[in-house]
Amino acid sequence: MIDISRFPLGKIIQLENLTAYVTVDRKKQPVMAAWLNLASVLAVLVSLANAHKNYTVTEEIWFDVEVKDHDGLGEDYRGRFVVAVFGDKCPMTSMNFQSLAKGYKRGTKKQLSYKRSPIHRIVPDFIIQMGDITIGDGTGGESIYGPTFVDENFDISHKAAGYVSMANHGTDTNGSQFFILLNKARWLDGKHVVFGKVIKGMDVIRTIGEVPADSRTAVPKKSVKIIDCGIVGIEKKYELTEAQAASDEDL
Repeated sequence: MIDISRFPLGKIIQLENLTAYVTVDRKKQPVMAAWLNLASVLAVLVSLANAHKNYTVTEEIWFDVEVKDHDGLGEDYRGRFVVAVFGDKCPMTSMNFQSLAKGYKRGTKKQLSYKRSPIHRIVPDFIIQMGDITIGDGTGGESIYGPTFVDENFDISHKAAGYVSMANHGTDTNGSQFFILLNKARWLDGKHVVFGKVIKGMDVIRTIGEVPADSRTAVPKKSVKIIDCGIVGIEKKYELTEAQAASDEDL
């Protein structure tokens, strides 16, 4: 709770790029003016509080990955990274992601799972992309809701390495594919739904990002895949701070 009594009347309050002017005409309705200005300050504070809710972590998902012959024939690389999911901000997208990490079966259809699916696209200093659980080359994928589902919102920015965002081929075409940023890419804002952030294993993400890939197609020249994945099962939700949200490193 911020104590607003410390802000003097007639001054400008600077709150994380939001500016509220507190002015009171002491000759004309001072009580009414004071209440109106108090309401303005409270509105600013509520706005700031809601902004922090973008980074409420509702679950963590782990992925074990493998790069075949990474350091030579028979010298495979294995590592794990963990994604914090923002399920309050993007409940539909997060549910899809979590279900596919755990394994999802609808009726008599084949189980849908990220397990044993490839990391099929690597663009140096930009992204690694994965999650094509049906075909494996980036042309497939399927959600738990059907072939595709809508863009839930674009509230979270691609503002740092490690953010996890839905891959698509146009508006409202989300399936199962997702990508992880190797660097910030704000020009993707408004086009792809960000729903999580890597909080552990950024060294693993960077190692995968350095695997040689075809310069035209971005297809890796070595076999790179998710060998296992699952739900951590956190005891309660928690918030990322603004500094953590802007970090390029493990949290």
